[in-house]
Amino acid sequence: MTPTESNPTQRHRRLGLVLLLLFALAMVMGPGPGLRLVNPEPSAARESLLFLGLPVIYAWGLFWYGVQAAVVVTACLTIWKPSDD
Repeated sequence: MTPTESNPTQRHRRLGLVLLLLFALAMVMGPGPGLRLVNPEPSAARESLLFLGLPVIYAWGLFWYGVQAAVVVTACLTIWKPSDD
C-alpha cells in the first residue's frame, strides 16, 4: 500500500472523529445543560424572551438540531459513500 492510498482513509477517519465529537456536543448542548445557558429569567422583559420572533429556548434547540442535520449530511456526502471494492 502506497502512502497516497492511505491518505484518503486517514482524512475520512479524522473527519469522522470531528463529526462524531460535534454530534455528541450537539446532543449534550441541545436538550441538556446548554438550556441553562439561554434560559431567561421569567421576570425578564418580553424582548429578551424572543430571538427572531421565536422563544429563545426553541431557537436554541432548533440551532443544535441544525448542527446535527449538517453533521449527518456531511457524513453522508463524504464518508458514507460506497467503496469501489
